Amino acid sequence: MKKDNYQVKEDILKVFFGGKIMNKSLVIILSITMLFLVSCGKQEISSPDKLLQQETIENELHEKYDGPEVQQKNVIKEPELPGALMVMYDNFWKARPQAGLDKADMVYEIMAEAGITRLMGIFYHQHVDKIGPIRSARYYFVQLAKGYDSPLAHAGGSTEALNMLVSLKIKDMDEIYNAGNYFWRDKNRKMPHNLYTSTERLIKGAQAKGYSFVPLELLPQGSQWTGEQELEISIDYSMGTYGYRVSWEYKSNRYERKINESPHLMEDGTAIKADNVIVITARTRNIVKDNIVLSDVDIVGEGESRYLIDGKIMNGSWIKKSEASNIEFMDETGNPMKFKTGQTWIQVIPDINSLKIE
Repeated sequence: MKKDNYQVKEDILKVFFGGKIMNKSLVIILSITMLFLVSCGKQEISSPDKLLQQETIENELHEKYDGPEVQQKNVIKEPELPGALMVMYDNFWKARPQAGLDKADMVYEIMAEAGITRLMGIFYHQHVDKIGPIRSARYYFVQLAKGYDSPLAHAGGSTEALNMLVSLKIKDMDEIYNAGNYFWRDKNRKMPHNLYTSTERLIKGAQAKGYSFVPLELLPQGSQWTGEQELEISIDYSMGTYGYRVSWEYKSNRYERKINESPHLMEDGTAIKADNVIVITARTRNIVKDNIVLSDVDIVGEGESRYLIDGKIMNGSWIKKSEASNIEFMDETGNPMKFKTGQTWIQVIPDINSLKIE
């Protein structure tokens, strides 16, 4: 005899409930529940076209709220080094192209002499096989180094710098006087623009000297910035016949560095880029010693600052209270400035008029 739909459902339910059914009301309720579950299950099955459409929508939302994938790489990574390492970089035109500077977490650029700047790179998050060329220290870089309390690699220095290395008890790694084994000369380049080291050698040298390693203190992190949109700035450090002009242009979510209108490239062809560019003013005086114009820079003190982040420019200030304290960056209201995660360059200039907004 042919069974109606109700009887079929009842037989099915008997299988699940050991052949016992309480009443028809229960059968009806359970039948509706089963139909609902089957219906939901069918909705989860999508065609390849629908899956592709859903993935496209999710990607669009991801880019809208989180930025493109390149921005997602801008996250804090675990450091590869046991602590920060600082290196004095030669920046005379004969010293370029340099090596390893593109991997520094932070870089300070300050006038050294007659229009020629010197750079101090701070390494923490990446191992670097070749760093240089390396040159001498200046006393204001030694004062900066004291605030970070990390080993400083250099080759000699001015009289003031050498005296200060001792008086401030800097974790000194001087190729000339006390750490020559942890550097090498590149025979393919001419002295004095051919001295190099690596993070591996500096770590070994610091360990041999009994220096402790200190993590690099990260700048306060933020995610949104308000300010006027400015995509390019320039700073002219030129003096006399030596022309030297630095510019930063905002492209593809980062700032690209140029020297005299050409990209600042490393010896392997890598271009210098930064996530934050900080410009600070520090009182600077030119003095003449042995017919050479040298710079005196008040890096312990305070002054104006400009911050370039995400294509915007913002005003603020900076302060370094003492040689032992680290430099602090404040926004326009006097609160700690927040920065984008990534690499930061600090340009030190004599006065704000040296900064040109393109």
